[in-house]
Amino acid sequence: MLKIPGRYIGDAWYYVDDGTAHCYFLTQPDSTSLNERGLHWDTGHAISTNLVDWEFVGLAMSRGMPGEWDGHKLSTGSVIKRDGRFWMAYNAQDFGKYEVPPRERRQSNIQRVGVAVSDDLYNWIKYEDNPVSEADPDIYQMDGTWRDPFMVEMDDRVYHYVCAAPSKNDVSSVGTVGLAWTNDMLNWNIEPPVKTDAVAKRMEVPQVYKIGNLYYLNFCTSTGWLLDDFKNQHPSHEFGNADYSMVSESPMGPFKMYGTGEIFPTDSKLIPYASQLINWKGEWVLLGTAMHARRGIGPDFVIDPVPIEATEEGIRAKL
Repeated sequence: MLKIPGRYIGDAWYYVDDGTAHCYFLTQPDSTSLNERGLHWDTGHAISTNLVDWEFVGLAMSRGMPGEWDGHKLSTGSVIKRDGRFWMAYNAQDFGKYEVPPRERRQSNIQRVGVAVSDDLYNWIKYEDNPVSEADPDIYQMDGTWRDPFMVEMDDRVYHYVCAAPSKNDVSSVGTVGLAWTNDMLNWNIEPPVKTDAVAKRMEVPQVYKIGNLYYLNFCTSTGWLLDDFKNQHPSHEFGNADYSMVSESPMGPFKMYGTGEIFPTDSKLIPYASQLINWKGEWVLLGTAMHARRGIGPDFVIDPVPIEATEEGIRAKL
């Protein structure tokens, strides 16, 4: 497992190159005060040749200077290789002058997506004209819901899926998956949201994978964000903060939820959050962060790889 003394570990994303897995993750010192803990994140970097033993190699990227678009907090991203270089899309935000209390800042921010480029996966240079995408107010809610970009290459385009909310619906009750695409990694076109079943107010860290002939939309959400209509379909089920999976025959949906959609059974001893899939030596496995420190019961860590089964009803952990 990946555990770093003296540091919190948040959401993580991965890229495999020549037998080495690169794990990028949100991180901050464990001395960060409780009020500021969710507000100041940099991007850490660790490497492994077996997905179990990890070497922390330092920060891949740091927040910008105060007043810059990413001067306050970096958030979840993804990495692809295109045109011979590595590209990282990442989410960031800047709360401006910071006169308001931390809890109010959480509710009054606009999140955007930027990119960074690397030739070796270790040294990253932010694009000088970041950010490259943000929510279109004619389609999406602007406040705090354009985050967690997950890039997928399809034909001559690169798409990124993001956690979003539609502007023309009741934004307090409907979450969705936003979409944008580019030909050159720098100029992004905003598209209408991906069609999904209505499950939660926020569908965090959305990812789309093609396995066999089906496409799988994985995401995570907290118990408090689940819609009452969805929970009422499973009156005897005890929901918790968890990862979920939907299925479609198209990368643009519609994605359908089968049953509760949970990737891990609720009786699992360990249920990670913001998990992602990796094709490791021809087999799909899952890695995710166990955020124990957020609940005061131990350090955060990235779990050891978990085998998965891709079925017609979603991704399920094989325990």
